[in-house]
Amino acid sequence: MPPVHELAAALVAADPVTARRVGALDPRTGAPTLALPRTDPEHLAALEATLLAWSGEPTAAPGTLAWLEQRCVGAEVALRLVELRVARPWARAPYWYVETLGDALAAVRPDLLPDEGYAASYVDLLRSAAGFLSGAREHLLPEDVPRLWAQLAVPAAEGLHRMVTTDLPALTERLPGGLHTLVHLLLRALGAAVEDLLEHCRSLASTGAGTWSVGEEVFTGLLRDYHCLDLGVEELWQRGWDEVRAAEEGLVELAAELDPARTWQEQVAELRAQRTPAEEFLTAYRTETERARRITLEHDLLTVPDDEECVVEPLPEFRRAGLPLGEMRTVPAYATERVSRFFITPADPDATPERRAGHERENCPAFVRSIVGHETYPGHHLQSVHHQLGTDEDSFLRFFRMPLFVEGWGLYVEDLLEERVFGRSPQALFARRNRLWRALRVVIDTGLHTGRLGHEEAVSLLLDRTAMDRRMATGEVDRYTRHDNPTYPSTYVLGRDLFHRLRERFGDGMPLGRLHDALLAHGSPSLPLLERVLEEELG
Repeated sequence: MPPVHELAAALVAADPVTARRVGALDPRTGAPTLALPRTDPEHLAALEATLLAWSGEPTAAPGTLAWLEQRCVGAEVALRLVELRVARPWARAPYWYVETLGDALAAVRPDLLPDEGYAASYVDLLRSAAGFLSGAREHLLPEDVPRLWAQLAVPAAEGLHRMVTTDLPALTERLPGGLHTLVHLLLRALGAAVEDLLEHCRSLASTGAGTWSVGEEVFTGLLRDYHCLDLGVEELWQRGWDEVRAAEEGLVELAAELDPARTWQEQVAELRAQRTPAEEFLTAYRTETERARRITLEHDLLTVPDDEECVVEPLPEFRRAGLPLGEMRTVPAYATERVSRFFITPADPDATPERRAGHERENCPAFVRSIVGHETYPGHHLQSVHHQLGTDEDSFLRFFRMPLFVEGWGLYVEDLLEERVFGRSPQALFARRNRLWRALRVVIDTGLHTGRLGHEEAVSLLLDRTAMDRRMATGEVDRYTRHDNPTYPSTYVLGRDLFHRLRERFGDGMPLGRLHDALLAHGSPSLPLLERVLEEELG
């Protein structure tokens, strides 16, 4: 790995999950690390000490790149201290163990298994995996674990068990011959450890007494110290409702223009009734991804470099429980190839016909077209490419990614496509329905974590206000409760509005595509901080 910022290097060394996320390679193998994170008190205390050593006010002049970097360091420290002191997923979130091990196993490179050095790393992973899962029984106590989080872990653990007992044994033949027997024994032991964790999760699903709500103080602290926003909880709550009302008015207005005889709900229901067959999900998303790339080029919305690619793949089974539609894994910060992976959640083969039909409605062509721009071109994928191009490897700006920027850009892209491509059309109507969904995220995010809303109330809001299917609505709200999600759902709308503000301030006299290039030229910092830098650069 090339020289990187000192704090970034420390976080990569301390946490293999972070290392895989940012694309740091194991120097022994030249591939993503297969290590699992430590959860012992000594290691966690050392990590907290490292973070505290980097806390403090910035010393560089405001508006400079050095100041921006220092502010981003402070934001990262604030977020990770909340994880260590409040979220504590190793002690409260059973799904964390499943996802962490599953991601490590999914990172295994089958093509490298014949190499003795890489095979040794794989064996080390299997040796440590059973102990890692066994530690869950020690750390996950009923008084700390929210029942919902245990419930989310059950289907994830079932998917992990199938991966360990079905998928991984098929890789064994690729290993050097002397390791076959050992690996079969290790996989058998790991399968038993997953079964044991699954039993524990089922127990915690009925005995867990923890709470997933972080409370108003922590929520406010994240808005202030991580997102760098001067925004209180009550103000955000009211703003969310204002956004909901504005989105509903926009839907009513456009629906009346398109077909005065029918409500927007009736028109959207017709679009959703044009279901994408489950067996065609991947094809539909791949086709729309190619189309979105062409649109970005034809309308010159953002520079598209030659050496980028966005691959559409099925989501691994152990990740599907909390992701009803899928997940985007953008170009890692330090990756040598600019390739993103857009994972799509396949239909459950065991689902009832009614539930399968609901999944097909949620993936109707209008939705696929709307979300693909957000996720791929000129959305998250292409923004992550510009993140790499605009940051030096030894700057903390290369390591750091702020959801206010990333998700704000994705939602801004949806507005951009309506403005430049969809016009006043049924496709635009569906996009406005999605705008309402994102506005409700602000209300639900704030409400769930400050005691203003319960889980079922939040699900009902999505059902009643957006006509979303229950499967997806429940999956959405489940995700908002996760340890790593407080304030995240609100960043879509907040970031979108800030991008519109930057366009209004700095867009005069500049082609739109070149303005977008400039906005994306400093990585993915908090947008109020970026605005201060752009004042110095663009005037």
